Amino acid sequence: IFGRFLAVCVACILPNSDVDQGFQNHIHHNFTGASTSPTRHPISTHHVVYELRIYSLEEATFGLILASRAIRAAHCLTSIKFSPTSEHLLLAYGRRHNSLLKSVVIDGDTTVPIYTILEIYRVSDMELVRVLPSAEDEVNVACFHPLVGGGLVYGTKEGKLRTLQCDVSHVFNNEGSFVPDDNMLEVPTYALEG
Repeated sequence: IFGRFLAVCVACILPNSDVDQGFQNHIHHNFTGASTSPTRHPISTHHVVYELRIYSLEEATFGLILASRAIRAAHCLTSIKFSPTSEHLLLAYGRRHNSLLKSVVIDGDTTVPIYTILEIYRVSDMELVRVLPSAEDEVNVACFHPLVGGGLVYGTKEGKLRTLQCDVSHVFNNEGSFVPDDNMLEVPTYALEG
């Protein structure tokens, strides 16, 4: 399973019918292909859509897009990782942005915004199956535990390491594959002081 797929976030230019005429002429006269890359030319952000894509790395289908979907807040994305079975993808976000705002908690004079920091997608249909919000964390990197059902771990910009595990007795579907749900609990971790 490992090494058969590649998950990436790709910036895509909207089709020509959705782009103004001046931009179309710029693309037509530039034969290097660089004009279609939003990272190489100043293109207004409303001309770009970001997609989460799964590419095949197998010899017979190398480079084929197996699945894709538009995602939000790509500019905040810090990590994309497959689950041990490659059935799920874990996306981690390292910035607080309005597009990731999940809710706001108001307690008297205190307002606390809650942002999405992790998302889990099912690879087979690219459906979002789990969102993990946080009021305090911004994620540098996140990954699944190498054993199915072992949970996940993420590191924050503040240097914290958080480990989450599931109560696996409630998260297996009829086919016996792991389906993340709301039964994730933080496991206490202890850092070495040096």
